[in-house]
Order: sequence, then C-alpha cells, then structure tokens
Amino acid sequence: MSIQFSTHNYCNSRKYYPNFSGARDINLKYIYDKRLRLLPQRMRVKVANAVENNGDIFEPLRDIHLRTYAPLLECKTLGKAQNMFYEFRDVLPANVVIKHKSPNVKKIMESVKLEDLSLVLLKERWGNLKTLDEIAKQFGLKSRSAIAWLMDIIRIPDFGANYHRLLSSTDETLNKKIAQKTKDYNAAHRAYVIQRNRELSAKNKELNRQISQMAWDRLPHIKEAMSKLASETTGPERFAAFWEKYPEYAKEYAQMKKIVAQELRESRHQ
Repeated sequence: MSIQFSTHNYCNSRKYYPNFSGARDINLKYIYDKRLRLLPQRMRVKVANAVENNGDIFEPLRDIHLRTYAPLLECKTLGKAQNMFYEFRDVLPANVVIKHKSPNVKKIMESVKLEDLSLVLLKERWGNLKTLDEIAKQFGLKSRSAIAWLMDIIRIPDFGANYHRLLSSTDETLNKKIAQKTKDYNAAHRAYVIQRNRELSAKNKELNRQISQMAWDRLPHIKEAMSKLASETTGPERFAAFWEKYPEYAKEYAQMKKIVAQELRESRHQ
C-alpha cells in the first residue's frame, strides 16, 4: 500500500505546518479509474487487465512496467526491439541520423558504439526506467539536455512527467524515500514552508469561492428557490434548512462545482 504526502495543510487556518498524513492511495484501481489516459498504450492494457480480472491492485505500477518491458533488455538489435514493441517502430538508428559528432556525442561513443546507441537508450529509458539525469551520468555527461536532444532526433518516444509520477507514487519504498527527503527539506526551511502554505491556503480559498460562485450562477432555478425560502425565514440556519428541504439541489450544486473545477483545470493547460 503506497503513501502520499502533502506539505500543504489547509484544514487548520491557524497552523501552517507540513502535513505528511496519507492523502490518497494511488493504486492500480485509482489509475484505471482516473489516470489511465496518462499511460502508454501497452501499459493501459496491462493495468486494465489487472483491474478487470481481479488482479493485485496494490502491485506497484513500476513493477508491472519493468516486467512488461523486460524482453526489451534481451534484444540484440534495434530491429528486434521494434518487431517486439510496436511503439518503437519510428525509432531511427543513431548512426544514420547523427552526422556531426559533437563533444557530447564523442563522449557517449567512449561507452557505446553509435550504431548501438538507439537500442541502448531504449533499454535504459524504457527497460530500466532510468531518468535522463541517470543516463547522462552513465555516459559521463554533465547535463540531461544532451540525452533529451538525442532521444528527440532519434525519435525515441518518452512517457512524460505525469506517467513518471504515477510510476513513483505506486512504489512504496520510493515513496518513503521521497517523503523522508521532503521532511528533511521542510525541517531545514521551516519559515519558507510556513509562508508558502499560507499563500496556498489563501489561493485555495479564493479558488473555491470562484468555483462556488460560477456553479451557483449556472443554476438559476436553485437560486430562485433559495431566494423564495430566504424571504420566508431568517438567520444563518436558513441555508441548512434549504439543503435539507431540497437534497436533490444539493447534489446538483455539488456536481456543477465539479464540472466548473474540471473546466478551470483544463483551461489552465490549454
């Protein structure tokens, strides 16, 4: 069972200290229900099969990925890897694409032949799940940018930051290491963390107010019913009385807030 941690505790307005209590279990069922679109196609099928066939939903996504792409590590040629994994069909041989041998390329060639580089990068990134920083260090490079550039021109597909986060979030051992590092950082930068959480709390309150108002404006029939009841009763209890009298309106309002929140999220990523 994996852990989740958050440094933002907005439940207590008088305290802004780091909060490492569990927030949500990121397991295969959650990924299947909420995040399946973020997975590479082959992994979508694997996760769907695991969930739909009553598999172990607490098996780390990282373990499933490593098992799925383990045969890649046994491939001797790029062609063999492409025949086995269709997602790599557009990958180009590095020795065909790279004509000018830059200092970084020459450095890499001290460790691997240029004609083998595409396959090696596939194995390290997809088969071993190494980060770009780890691959760069492996080749004696100072920056991950050279590896990112190579993967781009060779057309090696990358799985993106969101998938990488999901891989990490379902790995309990890795989660514990990240949580400990975060705790250590927050302890060393306590004043900064407190100030940041205050700012986040204020931002969340304003965002929730905005979502509530936008949802309310889209439900004129509920506003009309509320106004009618307000003219008949007084005091703050009239709001509780309204939702108790019209539970279907409470559900409709809650659903509309979810819709508005989703629209705002999507608009930020456009």
